[in-house]
Amino acid sequence: MNGMKNYLIMLKKKKFCVSVLQGTTGSGKTLVYFERIKKIIEKNKQALVLLPEIFLTNQFQSTLEEFFGFPPAVWHSRTTPKNKRIILKGIIQNKIKLIIGARSSLMLPFKKLGIIIVDEEHDVSYKQDSPMPCYDAREIAIEIVKRNSAKLIFGSATPSMKTWKKCIFEKNFKMVRMSQRISSKEIPEIKII
Repeated sequence: MNGMKNYLIMLKKKKFCVSVLQGTTGSGKTLVYFERIKKIIEKNKQALVLLPEIFLTNQFQSTLEEFFGFPPAVWHSRTTPKNKRIILKGIIQNKIKLIIGARSSLMLPFKKLGIIIVDEEHDVSYKQDSPMPCYDAREIAIEIVKRNSAKLIFGSATPSMKTWKKCIFEKNFKMVRMSQRISSKEIPEIKII
């Protein structure tokens, strides 16, 4: 829980900062996400949760709905054109506060973006190599939060090497390790090979 205190202190800072939340399965990363989203929504701002794969949205959607009591908007390539129009209108009018989706959801026209959470930040699916345009959703998220004075959380059990490097050499990237599981199960030993 010491890592949690450091993390909460870090989020209170006003300047641009990327919080890298590193914790194994069961360490409580998702709970941290939800608590932060709750505070953002209470401020009448919008929250975006990026997931690396479309198939993860159903499970995450159910968990979010259970926690918040309302369903989040879901945006990805399989969202129907009718639902996309409804979501776009709701985001522009700031009526939709919580969105989960794949990397394309970064391009939505947010009016009051408060936070972006990039879950499983290490996943290569965040990089769009083809078709055009080519981009890295993590880098786009960084630029979006800078322009919107929003918060950014990268979450992963195994952060990417690029993110590790940024945590070491860039003052705006801070890693918080959640080394204990919520349950009583032991965390497996990790070795770098």
